[in-house]
Amino acid sequence: MELLKLIKNRISTEWKKTFNDNVDILNGITSDQNQKIDVVDKRIDNLVLHSGGDSPNEVVDARVNNRAQQFDTLQGRLLAGEFTHDEDMAETRSELENQNVSISEINKKLDKILGEYGGTLTIYVSTERGNNSTADGSQALPFKTLQAAVNTIPLLTSSQVVILVEDGTFLEDVRFRNIYSGGIYIRSVQDTTNLDPSTTDCPVKVRSMSFMYCTGYLQLRGIQFIDQGNAPSIGNTRYSLYQEQGGYMSLAKCKFAENTKSIANHKSIYVGGSSKATVGSDTTFINQLMCLYAVGMAEVNVSGIKGSSNSELLVVWNGTGRIPSDLNIATTNTRTIERGLILTKGSVI
Repeated sequence: MELLKLIKNRISTEWKKTFNDNVDILNGITSDQNQKIDVVDKRIDNLVLHSGGDSPNEVVDARVNNRAQQFDTLQGRLLAGEFTHDEDMAETRSELENQNVSISEINKKLDKILGEYGGTLTIYVSTERGNNSTADGSQALPFKTLQAAVNTIPLLTSSQVVILVEDGTFLEDVRFRNIYSGGIYIRSVQDTTNLDPSTTDCPVKVRSMSFMYCTGYLQLRGIQFIDQGNAPSIGNTRYSLYQEQGGYMSLAKCKFAENTKSIANHKSIYVGGSSKATVGSDTTFINQLMCLYAVGMAEVNVSGIKGSSNSELLVVWNGTGRIPSDLNIATTNTRTIERGLILTKGSVI
């Protein structure tokens, strides 16, 4: 409350002026002190008793945070902390969402590498209906090329993989490499039970196939190999079908009938390393330079094949071959190199 000035009195004008001046000074001091009191009150409101364990208690200004930042009020500091917390939580949630997306992408890639299928993975291929850009391998959306279909096979899977191929010609050199599976079957979509490749062509025609470092069962059925003048080569060996270091391959109802006698070092079927192969079920060889070649620790079992006019049927270089004794479809039916071994009905040829 301010002091009142004297307005009417009998004191002299000079003394009255001095008195009033003093009142003005006191009022100014009082106003200044009231402002300081307000500031002190605010500071007291923001002071807390701080205990340091065994150390003496002390009064600290709660407006100052651990980074020595000072706020106008404790509430201001608390709100700033809450805002920072909210921002951190929002950023954390955003990072978690991004991580979930990344994990989902990683899982998809792992599914591709390891295989997410528990039963049979069926992939359709069609030269007429297929489109590699939009294909998913279903019957409705088949791949156009065999290699595109092969590229979708998981590298490691317990599933059986069945590639069903519609009638057509594939001038491709199809490569299977480093695939560990429960089995890979490459078949014509047609029922080939009554197909006789010695009298008719197969519905699916391919230039070449190779299986490199694959494990599991490998089966080809109803496939004919063509365009051997453009067939690939590995080292000095040109081939139609190449199997190296692993897997058990079976051929049924396949055909090798394009004349390869003038193609140097051509092997219709090359089986090398630790690979094994059975060739039979009416598989036909006509006019081939060398039908079957086994090298290293490879094993080839020949049974139920057909053909004629071939130069050599089975050549074994340090590997093992098994063949019927009455089979005669080549000028030279069997030949061994170095420690190659050929067996027929329990006898060594």
